[in-house]
Amino acid sequence: MRWTLVFLFLYFIPLIILFRNYKNFRRSCIYGSIYVVLATTIVISNMYMSGLNKIKEALYYQSYASDERYKDKYVSNFDKQYIQEDESEKNIQKENNTQVNNDTDQVEEVNEEKESKICEETDSKKIYNFKKDIYDIERVALIPMRECMVYTKDIYKNLHNIRNIKEDIEYAQYTCKEVVKTYNKLDIPTLSNEDYTKVLVNAKNDVKKAYELREKAMESANKLIETKNPKYIGKLTEYLHLSDKQIESFKERLNDLKEKIDEN
Repeated sequence: MRWTLVFLFLYFIPLIILFRNYKNFRRSCIYGSIYVVLATTIVISNMYMSGLNKIKEALYYQSYASDERYKDKYVSNFDKQYIQEDESEKNIQKENNTQVNNDTDQVEEVNEEKESKICEETDSKKIYNFKKDIYDIERVALIPMRECMVYTKDIYKNLHNIRNIKEDIEYAQYTCKEVVKTYNKLDIPTLSNEDYTKVLVNAKNDVKKAYELREKAMESANKLIETKNPKYIGKLTEYLHLSDKQIESFKERLNDLKEKIDEN
């Protein structure tokens, strides 16, 4: 259908007008040939540029979709090897302590238990406050994002009313950007174990990347409004899917950390 219209308006009608305006058939043929060559060159150039733009946009989108940072690759922060090495060191320490007076051993064990309990309570409190800070910051963008999610569930149905939701989408994009800025400034609490602290660093990066992706999703939604090009629907849904994976990774890291602290 599209090529029929191109042929009709770009070739057929102009050539009819050209031949009617010139009584000299030979001259009409010359001008007609020149026009056909120029029009065909323009059409081919537009097709070529359109193809380049599509490739460029596909590569730009793929750079986010295939970015290693945004893949669902959560691995436990405490592998079995680390636990085995830790247990081995404890066994060696116990063997050395058998040479010490039994009374002294009992006193040291009591002190260690007290210190461990204090550290555990301190770490748990810091983790609780860290999660609270994360959720407090997230709340800024959470409500605007939820309002926009209603539109994305049936995007085709809402296209006719798309102008009314443009402001909501732009506001959601702005709040996601502000959340990312705030996460960048958020300080990570220092826990009793360096590995524990690294878990919090990775968890913060997970939730920060989630809102970077949600900002990209809202940007795609804006482009969909402006162009009504269906390709942005795919980008929108993929960015949201990747952001959900980052949130899942954030939760898994903190749950894993809590279990590790409870075991000790």
